[in-house]
Amino acid sequence: MRSLERLVAECVEELDAVRRQARPTRAVAAALRQLETEHEAFDRILVHARDWLSELEGQADRDARLTAVLGAAAPDVRSLSPSEQRDLTESLNVRVDIVDPGFRYREGARCLTMQWHERTRTPAPPDPTDSQRARVEALLRTEYGAHHFRSPLDLRAALTGMLYRLRTGILWRDLPAWFGDPRKVRWRQRTWLADGVWPEIVKLLDESGEGVPVVSHRSRPGGGRPHGPRRRSRPERSRRVRGG
Repeated sequence: MRSLERLVAECVEELDAVRRQARPTRAVAAALRQLETEHEAFDRILVHARDWLSELEGQADRDARLTAVLGAAAPDVRSLSPSEQRDLTESLNVRVDIVDPGFRYREGARCLTMQWHERTRTPAPPDPTDSQRARVEALLRTEYGAHHFRSPLDLRAALTGMLYRLRTGILWRDLPAWFGDPRKVRWRQRTWLADGVWPEIVKLLDESGEGVPVVSHRSRPGGGRPHGPRRRSRPERSRRVRGG
């Protein structure tokens, strides 16, 4: 800003020096018009720069006030529950994505949703009908804000994938692609479970009592890990018989 103001001042000085000449020539007049044009351009740039700087200072003040308010309301975000953290994020219109390339789920860890079904002996409901999908979506919209539905993940397909996995016991990494990214589907299911929404969804979908027991990966035929190293079978070598 100071450099721009200095440049405008130098332009004004040059204009005054040209105007004080006793015998203005055609060349002097042309130089004067050029300097006046540059002066007007610098003035416009200076006005815009001052407005922009004032806006930045105002934004910095607002950010400082907001940080102070949030700091007083919640000194440590980790002290909030997952639902409260989500509400805080949605109120600020902030989207959070996990971008750490080293982040991955451990396939060997027990699924929390599977554990809940086994502990409560709650069966896995069948795939939802169109009317049930609409009711599930209405339920979700009473629990979550618009931010929850701006994800590229198709929630209807993801829900069907969650139920498919409970009934088949496949690993998340083996979930068919048409259900969505397995990591995002798993994370969404865990969110619903942590917020107490998943039990309501299951209850809504299994009103007719046609659910089936969940199948964990360990209880699937061939789902366990083999004991000991596998031995490769050696192919028999064919003997070449020479004719006598």
